[in-house]
Amino acid sequence: MLKTTGARLFGTLLGYITLIILLLTLNPFYLALPDQITFKLQSSFGNLIANILLFLPVGFLYRLTMKRGGAFLFGAGISLSIETAQLFIPARTSSVVDILANALGAGLGALIHDLLATRLALTPGMVGRLRLETPLMGLLYLLVPLLWIDVLALNESPNRWLLTLLLSLCGAIIFSGLFHHWLGSMNIRGVGYAGLAAGAWFLIGAGPTLLRPVPILIIAFGVMLLTALLTILPRSSKDRRFERNTLKLLFPVFALYLSLLALWFPFSPFNTWQVMFGFTDRVTDTSLQSLYPRVEQLAAFAVLGYLIAEWRGRLELPLRLDLPRLFLSVMGFALALELLSGFQSGRGASLIRLVLSSVGALLGGTIYHMARAHIRFLLGH
Repeated sequence: MLKTTGARLFGTLLGYITLIILLLTLNPFYLALPDQITFKLQSSFGNLIANILLFLPVGFLYRLTMKRGGAFLFGAGISLSIETAQLFIPARTSSVVDILANALGAGLGALIHDLLATRLALTPGMVGRLRLETPLMGLLYLLVPLLWIDVLALNESPNRWLLTLLLSLCGAIIFSGLFHHWLGSMNIRGVGYAGLAAGAWFLIGAGPTLLRPVPILIIAFGVMLLTALLTILPRSSKDRRFERNTLKLLFPVFALYLSLLALWFPFSPFNTWQVMFGFTDRVTDTSLQSLYPRVEQLAAFAVLGYLIAEWRGRLELPLRLDLPRLFLSVMGFALALELLSGFQSGRGASLIRLVLSSVGALLGGTIYHMARAHIRFLLGH
């Protein structure tokens, strides 16, 4: 049982990262009995490095959560479970080297935590500098990895630019609301600060594609301009419900983004309704073009869960009462998307996608509750 607010927050983040790793390593969730049980004893250098890097956040968050040793064994246990499950996925190959590399990555992640622990302590001063006392800032931080995944998918499928623009619009809406709240009466300097902050946020999220900067810089400039325009719009500087008003603008944009993510990309003609357990009926479908949108949908539902939990934040519901309501809200939306996806040729409805989307949203809502409780503890509220 995790006793402190910090341990519960970082434990939730650890669960979120683990869920993403499961999606990355068990994709496409197409199961079949193996002809023989075999573990490889070799691996390429690139695969070795990738497996080490993949588990760095696992070890780092484990140390933040547990405050004791054991990250190496924890990483090894997760990896062994994954490699065992991969025996039943024809597109995957189980490897002893992968288990050792994952365990090493978790151990290194814990070591990095120990080296940086004194500098990374979340103190009341750090809360103020990061503006974490405002829940909308937590939403911005959660949007960064989603944007990161989105631009990776954009690199594989350039026709997805509309999704990137919608995520950028979400950031612009949040920054305009925050700067109005922080600065009160707006002037040219305040509008400029809001635009620059939104542009910097977008460039951080677009980091993986900055090697091809032209389209990303164009979108970043658009984000800055849009944020400035939204910030200029008049509103009450004394509005204590500014977060709820910001969320009212945010919800339809994010719902449109999620709907297009689930149904529009990649373009698929309609056919007879079909459902499958995994993501696809193609045994060897592990391409990045297919994988990135699946990871993006999981991350998007985590953001949706956070959004819904923040929308009800003023009710001060405890987590045990809020999660069932969150589950019903998200399950209805996710189920509707899967029912519609079932008519798309080559895509179909997916039970595992429905489960991962729902679990991701529950984790997002839990992150909101855990972060709020920990920040209140740090600030002495």
